[in-house]
Amino acid sequence: MKKSKTLFIRLLHNYLRKVSPNFLFKYYLFFRTVRTFKKKVFVEKQFKKFSKNLSAINNHEYKITSQNNEDGIIEFIFKTIPNNKYFVEIGFGFHESNSLNLIKKNWDGRLVDFDIDETQALKTNLSFFFPKSKIDIINAKVVKDNINELVQPKNTIRKIDFFSLDIDGNDYWVLNALDLTNIKVICCEYNHWLGPEKKLSLKYDPNFIFTDNGIWGASLLALTELLKERGFSLVALDSSGTNAFFVNKKYIDLFEVLSPVKNFISVGRFYNDEKKKKIYKEVKTSKLIIEV
Repeated sequence: MKKSKTLFIRLLHNYLRKVSPNFLFKYYLFFRTVRTFKKKVFVEKQFKKFSKNLSAINNHEYKITSQNNEDGIIEFIFKTIPNNKYFVEIGFGFHESNSLNLIKKNWDGRLVDFDIDETQALKTNLSFFFPKSKIDIINAKVVKDNINELVQPKNTIRKIDFFSLDIDGNDYWVLNALDLTNIKVICCEYNHWLGPEKKLSLKYDPNFIFTDNGIWGASLLALTELLKERGFSLVALDSSGTNAFFVNKKYIDLFEVLSPVKNFISVGRFYNDEKKKKIYKEVKTSKLIIEV
């Protein structure tokens, strides 16, 4: 019954998208998502940790609207360094992202995602729950050729306190193409399946579509070395082994610098041993993963 209901809702959703005027579909999408948004965004802090290989900064972890415990790390970092409360996040869910908790704290920002339903659902829910927020929400596919225009549109250059990247694919190449001049803190998802020892990345493909097989993104070492050359140092890994945080060298004396090898975290808590073995085998034999 549950599968049948899910299929019916999906078919109804696709049908309404095709035949409904835009303003009616927006209302439908809002009423479909508003309860989930309210339930997920207005919750108490959660403090569960997912690994024992932790650093001092992990003592500040907690989750509200982030996927894991990034909210607490973000709060700690910006209690430590000066900021103007402005963020840019690439890749988000309408009820779960690294920036939603910042919006609750009156930050301004810019959100970009390829999924048109996620972007529209977030627009309508923010308008309802946070009508005074100043957030630009952009529906776009992010590649290395358009990343700078999406992050800093012409004639609107701003200092970016917090930049978050999670596109499950060409993250390394997009980050490499990004102008980091006006950014203080970078949060980027790393691919823990690629291990701690090598600088590895998905081969660049602007048409890449994510599959949960371990063949995506870049290794922590690859991202750390790339950003080190650009003036950023690794200061935090959330305990789930998902996101890495890098701080501009201007503020690095305020933090403990971590080693991408020694402090590496890989949890994979959503996978059984059989699935893990299969993914590691696919990653090891894939020609789409290259050294950088």
